Amino acid sequence: MLQFGKYNTLFIARRSDNGFYLTEARVVPTKETTPKPEEETVAVEEVLLPKKFAIPGMKEGKEITVFVYKDSEDRPVATTQTPLTMVGQAAYLTVKQQTSVGAFLDWGLDKDLFLPFREQEDAVVVGEKYLVYTYFDFASKRIVATTNINKFIKNREVDLKPNEEIDLMICYDNEVGTRVIINGKHWGILFKNEVFVKLEKGQHVKGFVKKIREDGKIDVALQKQGLDAAKDIKEILLQKLKEHGGQIKLNDDSPPEMVHELLGISKKNFKKAVGMLYKEAKIELTDNYIKLKEK
Repeated sequence: MLQFGKYNTLFIARRSDNGFYLTEARVVPTKETTPKPEEETVAVEEVLLPKKFAIPGMKEGKEITVFVYKDSEDRPVATTQTPLTMVGQAAYLTVKQQTSVGAFLDWGLDKDLFLPFREQEDAVVVGEKYLVYTYFDFASKRIVATTNINKFIKNREVDLKPNEEIDLMICYDNEVGTRVIINGKHWGILFKNEVFVKLEKGQHVKGFVKKIREDGKIDVALQKQGLDAAKDIKEILLQKLKEHGGQIKLNDDSPPEMVHELLGISKKNFKKAVGMLYKEAKIELTDNYIKLKEK
């Protein structure tokens, strides 16, 4: 079946004046068996790729990956444009129009994404960006958006482990840090005292699970935690020392911002790495510098 609001790999069935008609598959009789007449072909739904979205090299018999959605008359249509979001994803999108039935959002395609009034927690304003979740509404058979993110982003059935690498979507700030969406499924919190880079709403960054609390809340970080993190950071610190002629002007009292600017790591992980290298007798510590130990 076609997956509306997602990428589909389809078969180029035929060409027309309007573009290319695509299907999901076709049945080809095998040499070993003689199929009955009704089995020789299978009627499958066709979807049009308008000629303005055609790409070089398209011809009957080839496969192509396209984004499938519905046009203004609710007919399936394919595009080679890149959408800003898909069904099953959250994103910050700009309101282009507000009408008597709801708002329309810019999601990078010719036809805007519909945000019904019933799916607006608060009234939206044209020109502003809002965090929305895109889903396929089976009742109306339409792709729609909602600002009621908690209908889909929940901290239930969490299958994550400490230090597991995850995708973080930056959402908004609160009193303790930045709320993020983990792997498009769960809410997490990135504490403000552990972030030393500028993060933008809607940005996706690599992160790691820090702690899963008993109440279901998930703490995350931009670097690995614990001993594994220190081992990784240790190699980064050694490399930076070599690049800077064997010494770096950092010590225990260096501000976290300075540590991150020079090494791209947190102050906490920096101190762990320094401790490991010192025990291994690979560095010397002075009042102002960390130095590679001469062999």
